[in-house]
Amino acid sequence: MTWYTSFFTDLANTFWRGAVHPSQTSAEIDFVVGLTSGQRVLDAPCGSGRHSIELAGRGYTVTGLDISEEAIAHARALAPELDWRLGDVASLASQDVVADLALCMGNSFGYLDHAGSQRFLADLAVIAPVAVIDYGCAAESLLPQLPGEIRLSAGGIDMVAANEYDVASGRLLIDFTFTDGERTQRSTCVQHVYTAGELTRMLFDAGFGSVELFGGTDGSAFRVGSHRLLAVARR
Repeated sequence: MTWYTSFFTDLANTFWRGAVHPSQTSAEIDFVVGLTSGQRVLDAPCGSGRHSIELAGRGYTVTGLDISEEAIAHARALAPELDWRLGDVASLASQDVVADLALCMGNSFGYLDHAGSQRFLADLAVIAPVAVIDYGCAAESLLPQLPGEIRLSAGGIDMVAANEYDVASGRLLIDFTFTDGERTQRSTCVQHVYTAGELTRMLFDAGFGSVELFGGTDGSAFRVGSHRLLAVARR
């Protein structure tokens, strides 16, 4: 069983919901809305729905897909009128959805193995003419400043993340511990690490015709040490 199918329980999801300020979501949607004149958006994976709900509030027609039953239930309770779907990005083609813009936000790219990631990008190229990949584990972002351990608290949840980089496989292994004082969840997250150049080649191989690389929602160029990579691919 793939690690992410059981990782995103209420403890993990509650932490991430508390960790992201609404202004960050607003800035991220400000960045993506100018990329298409169409109104249909696929948000996959959508997590607890923060991007989908913000887009819907701006008049977009949104389909949100995620494998976490808890996250989808939370999103549906907040915005029952939206098209929420419980499903795996590994089988995105089975969802029968067409969009003008496809989003993979929240550092959710790289959960699949290489073949799965390439399949996912190819599915996005069929579904939408424009796709945005938000990737915090690009080698240029990650490796110059990889911390051994991170401790944070958000949403009433304490989180400890211990990082290890597997050189041979090019994978980041993160041992997470979430606790609310009574319950504790321990899970390992696995993210495949690509350089910006590798991701660009994967997007071209998937069927996109152009790729732009940004280092933030302010439109700055991606470079070594950038906190994140926002790749905008057009068919």
